[in-house]
Amino acid sequence: MEHHADFAIPVTQVMTVTTTAQPSDGHGPIEGRVVALGWWVQPETAADPDHVPAGTLYLVVDERRRRPMWVREAHLSSVRLAD
Repeated sequence: MEHHADFAIPVTQVMTVTTTAQPSDGHGPIEGRVVALGWWVQPETAADPDHVPAGTLYLVVDERRRRPMWVREAHLSSVRLAD
């Protein structure tokens, strides 16, 4: 499942992340700068019984990919903040 955010805020401090999850695009783990933090409105369980909450999402720019990707907080393996 590809994640999306209903709401997002920009990240102004330089934050880089690496993921543990292997995306299906064949480029390995996602690594790059976080440009936004996102979340979505919880749907009604009756309307979407297969819904799994993802918590905070990170919009990551990985130069090996053609577009930024939303990454689940649970899939982060490292986070670095610039001084």
